[in-house]
Amino acid sequence: MQTTGISTITKNYARALFDTNLDNATIKMELAQVLDTIEESEDLRIVLSNSSISCTKKIGILNDIFYEKISLVSFNLLKILVEKNRISELKNIYEVLCDMDNKSLNKKDVEIVSSIELNEDTKLRIVEKLAGKLKCEILPNWQIDKNIIAGLVFKYDDFVIDTSVLAKLKQLSKQ
Repeated sequence: MQTTGISTITKNYARALFDTNLDNATIKMELAQVLDTIEESEDLRIVLSNSSISCTKKIGILNDIFYEKISLVSFNLLKILVEKNRISELKNIYEVLCDMDNKSLNKKDVEIVSSIELNEDTKLRIVEKLAGKLKCEILPNWQIDKNIIAGLVFKYDDFVIDTSVLAKLKQLSKQ
């Protein structure tokens, strides 16, 4: 996950959550649940984004849906975001929080693109080798893109390592 282009305000909310010293896994799970619920309900998305609906009404709706299902910390974040008209930032806050938590645990999200579906043994060897090079635990997100022809593309933080045949062909054509 890249945090480039994410606002300072969003990073500050995520940092505040992270610094509560609560179980970040629980908070991340709760925020993922909230995001899933919002994503699945077009009516809820419309209500939360409608500036003509009062904060009190929006918080009441969130209370009805989430109050008994998530921690007070997570619920208070939702209330603050509604009050500050920043509920649209929830997904970015969640992503930044996940990134902070992963960094604190020496874990790295890596998108790994191949041209074909790889078997589990091959995936395991790739992840182990990459973990050794980056000196951290790898959280792989496997993707398939037939356009790269063969090879692999690794994307993490602000880096892209492209070992694909497509990249090599493009490099040859430039020369």
